[in-house]
Amino acid sequence: MENNTLHQNSIKISSFLSILLPTVLIVLILNWLFKITPFQKLQGMPLLITPPICLVGFFLAYTSYKKSSSLTAKLGIAFNSTLFLLPFLYWTLGTAIFGT
Repeated sequence: MENNTLHQNSIKISSFLSILLPTVLIVLILNWLFKITPFQKLQGMPLLITPPICLVGFFLAYTSYKKSSSLTAKLGIAFNSTLFLLPFLYWTLGTAIFGT
């Protein structure tokens, strides 16, 4: 019985982390783009670290979804997949529109 609750808790924690990671990255990217806070020491780093961190978040969400298909795992997969593609889209469109 205790092993089952531990298993369920680990699934819930990995689902929660898979949503928390892209949320933190979105906040960092929005802060970098719109200069919401005076903390700008990271410069473009949030855009560079997004793909590897989203891969970790996607892996957490996918393993959680395989063990127990929940709404948070599905949201984690969707958020991480979307945010994984965002920097590449930004770089491609930025180069196509403003590039040389």
